[in-house]
Amino acid sequence: MQIKKVRSTFTRLGMQGDFGWMIEQPQYARSLFVFNDNEAQFKDFHSKQPSGLRAGGGNAIIRPYQAGVQPRAAGIPTGNGSGYKQLNAHVLNVIDMAIDHIKNLLASGDYDELIYSYDPKENTLGSGIYDVDISVRNYIFNELEKM
Repeated sequence: MQIKKVRSTFTRLGMQGDFGWMIEQPQYARSLFVFNDNEAQFKDFHSKQPSGLRAGGGNAIIRPYQAGVQPRAAGIPTGNGSGYKQLNAHVLNVIDMAIDHIKNLLASGDYDELIYSYDPKENTLGSGIYDVDISVRNYIFNELEKM
């Protein structure tokens, strides 16, 4: 089954691009939203720690939607306290764990589309809170585009 990929750019609250608003709209009921997570809460979620489900800033407001029988959201780390400054072996490992998780969710057949942040100026993953190195954003963006 082909999954539609949707590049989403935040412009303001209460409209397309606002993941907190979008995830509540019925037309996105079969959408998996990928949000920019921090490494600590990403790891907490995957180790079943409650702190891995706290709403965060920016598009991480949807972090609690990772839980449940049919998760509506999946985090992908873009930093840990600040944005990743380089695409090194550690960063690749953590991002690849997130990519594998997203692929497994999509393989369930529960989703028709994958929605993720987009920066149209740089044609790559959008990043609002953290200053994330372009090599990291490009790697994540290209992996999401390949799904």
